[in-house]
Amino acid sequence: MRIVLQGAVSAIAVLASMPAMAQEADVLPPPNTEIEGEGAGEDIIVTGVRQSLERAAEVKRDAVQVVDSIVATDIGKLPDPTVAAALQRVPGIQVQNDRNNELSTVRIRGLTDILTTVNGREVITTTGRGFDLQDVPAEALARIDAFKSQTVDQIEGGVAGAIDLRLNRPFSFREPTLVVTARQNYATIANAGNPQFGVLAAGKTDTSIGEIGALVNVTYSQAENIRSVSNLGERRYSGTTPLNVPGLLIPQVLRNMPDVGDITRVQANAAIQWQATPSLQVYADGLYTKFRSTTGFVGFNPQPFTNGSSISEITASDYCFDARVNAAGTNPTLVNNADGTVGIQPFTVQRVCELKSARFNNVVINQNSSSEDITQRNKMIAGGLNFEQGRTKFVLDVAYQTSRSFLENFNAEVGQRVPTVFVEFNDNNGPSFTLDPSIPLSSANLSLRNSINQNYTLGEGELFQARLDGEYEIGDILPKVKAGLRYAKREARFQEVRQTNTVQSIGFGNIGTPAEANARLISSLPLSPDFLSVIGVAPRLNGGVPFLGVNPAYLRSERGRNELRALFGLPLSQPDFDPTKEFNAEEATYAGYVEGSYEIPLGSLTLDGVVGTRLVRTERTISGFERNGATFTPVTASTTDTDFLPAATARLQFPGSFQTRLTYSRSIRRPDFASLNPTESLTLVGNVFLLNNGTRGNPDLRPQKSDSFDITAEYYFNSGYISVAGYYRSIKDRVVTSNTQEAIDGLNYLISTPRNVGSVDLKGIEVSAQYFFDFLPGALSGFGVQGAFTLADSKIKGDDNLAGYALVGVSKYNYTAGLLYDKAGLSARLIWTHRSKYINADNSGGVALRPYDPARENEPYVPVFLTYVRPAGRLDFSIGYDVTEALRFDVGGTNILRSKTSSYWGDERVVFQLNGDETVYSLGARVKF
Repeated sequence: MRIVLQGAVSAIAVLASMPAMAQEADVLPPPNTEIEGEGAGEDIIVTGVRQSLERAAEVKRDAVQVVDSIVATDIGKLPDPTVAAALQRVPGIQVQNDRNNELSTVRIRGLTDILTTVNGREVITTTGRGFDLQDVPAEALARIDAFKSQTVDQIEGGVAGAIDLRLNRPFSFREPTLVVTARQNYATIANAGNPQFGVLAAGKTDTSIGEIGALVNVTYSQAENIRSVSNLGERRYSGTTPLNVPGLLIPQVLRNMPDVGDITRVQANAAIQWQATPSLQVYADGLYTKFRSTTGFVGFNPQPFTNGSSISEITASDYCFDARVNAAGTNPTLVNNADGTVGIQPFTVQRVCELKSARFNNVVINQNSSSEDITQRNKMIAGGLNFEQGRTKFVLDVAYQTSRSFLENFNAEVGQRVPTVFVEFNDNNGPSFTLDPSIPLSSANLSLRNSINQNYTLGEGELFQARLDGEYEIGDILPKVKAGLRYAKREARFQEVRQTNTVQSIGFGNIGTPAEANARLISSLPLSPDFLSVIGVAPRLNGGVPFLGVNPAYLRSERGRNELRALFGLPLSQPDFDPTKEFNAEEATYAGYVEGSYEIPLGSLTLDGVVGTRLVRTERTISGFERNGATFTPVTASTTDTDFLPAATARLQFPGSFQTRLTYSRSIRRPDFASLNPTESLTLVGNVFLLNNGTRGNPDLRPQKSDSFDITAEYYFNSGYISVAGYYRSIKDRVVTSNTQEAIDGLNYLISTPRNVGSVDLKGIEVSAQYFFDFLPGALSGFGVQGAFTLADSKIKGDDNLAGYALVGVSKYNYTAGLLYDKAGLSARLIWTHRSKYINADNSGGVALRPYDPARENEPYVPVFLTYVRPAGRLDFSIGYDVTEALRFDVGGTNILRSKTSSYWGDERVVFQLNGDETVYSLGARVKF
């Protein structure tokens, strides 16, 4: 497969060099550009894969800065089901699956610090800096622009770059238009059919007060989802109680816990445009999105270190190392001494080896459920005017957005002690479990264990923004000068409660028959019959079998929650929010810019570009509460930042279709409000084999600043293009979050804290190309190929503990290769996308044993310990056919080779987690009236 794909990419370069193919393409207007005049709008409506790619290439070619675009093949038809899925094939962009088994977490050149806009306006999700792309279905969009370098007229806030989601507008249509789309998606892991629908209506008319256009677009989708998850928790030493067998690495918990749930998306947007005079256009837009997910984990999790358990049939691997081991059998933590020095817990050095397989006897298996239910809503209303007369142009735009997210997570742990379970630690990059087949579906020995957990989180955000941009045309060499002002006001509020009520601490009295000190037999408790149900398939249990657990629907119902609350003697309502987990933030931003363009003839060449600077002042106040005994003390932190953000671009155009460009820009990323929160928040965990956890904000965090350089060489011709880009980015005050263990009030907590890490260098190369074989005869001329390759080399600098390592989430290599077809109404694509390994998380502060440096044996330090995701790829396809101009059918499939996401602890021989990524097949139709 790899040889074939590499050959396809190589073929592009060979064919593109043929002189007969080097003809200049007709210049087409960028999609969604506001084009005035009767009939102009229809030029931006495209049909088919080829036209979509050609329009995207024109956007790339004509842009002032470095940008890649995706254009819908038709109204309501981006080539992929989600925004992230569409972006994964853009050079320099990487994505990964989330727990809903959808592609998300978009990275531009490895970084997630992305500013997201909709029709050029900043959008946010509740209290965060970014925007959850999952909230807007791809079906609603006309185009996506991914900006990798910035100019000063763009809104600041994205160190990684910016993504602009373009919605349709009424003046983009010549005739009244009604489009209806319907699609049925079949998810193979979930074994479910998932529908989606869309309706777009647009039209315009001449009136006595000018031309008026209106558009309404509504989309809906529903999807059941299952993502299989199997992992092996942090390794500890086997020589402690109860196993008492030295020399082995044993996970604290062995997990087999699929994420199960469903997703519902509703999106509606509307727009009105009024051409009041030839010089003045007035417009108004509205956007509403609702995203609801009930995805929660359901677990079948053996716990090797439960009292009374033992180990036998041991087969150790050849991966062994010397580790520091404390009295508890885990990694020793740093200790703050009374004299101000830093020490380390007492430890011994032990030789430990990873297991291939083992049998655990008399072990407890937790069969717990987490009934997560999250609803996220965004509302935006905006309006403005465009005025253009003579050499002068003004744009005034005002927008107001609210974003609200409410998460309810009610968790209950049940389980049973089983005679024996056999575990293979690396069965094709994941663990597998074998036990008596009668156990998974038996309720006879199931007990309520450990605790119930009530977690509620409310995040709310508001954003008001107003901007005024002006432009004046001067002359030939200095075509125009632009200037603008922007004001933005952010408000954010976060509230949370995480309440853990342990079985042994509540005091059941005579309620329930004790199975152990911390367990009560379910059969003896006053619980409804639907408390238990078959809750999912454990993919690595006896080859994949269903199992009993707490019914997620029961836990989502107030009836079920109140039944458990009554059992534990708790109030029959949601717990009050915890003041120590609350913050309120206000932030005002004032920005202004000046930018001049230039165009200089150099014989047969032309040099053009822009030079400008942006000045930004940010004023911020964030407040929370600290607990002092039984009282809460307000804590407030205020900061003010002033940033100077210059940018310049230069493009040299050669005769024909070759151009090269050089860009420089400085960008910033303000810290997240949660990271700036000046308070400490602690959470107790009921399972004794898992650490209590907490967060501690850092109000002294500095904004990240990036100086970025890009250089490109681009060659465009009738049937495609070739582009090569090099980039270098130096990031100061990069923010990373890491964990450290701390003893607080006699309990051990894993505290997560953000910090600035000096500087980071990120550099690389992007190569992309597309080509259609027009020289072939007949139907064969419809074939084409496309490909992209990205090298991203990142390194943390300075004296930080992570110095010398790559950034989290950055794959060094990423490539796509695809086969295309577009002819006689038939369009198709087959695309392979691959990314190399990357760091998934910094676990240095955790309890896992890890190799240490003997040269530092007497030093109080904690060795770096990371998790990595293994290299992986996915194959997608889509085929569409235009029966008539009004009727189109399409079929498609994503991840059709059923690739999985696999990760490991520290060394690739130490399995951490294996996720089953969903494969989806779709059948759709579009009718245009």
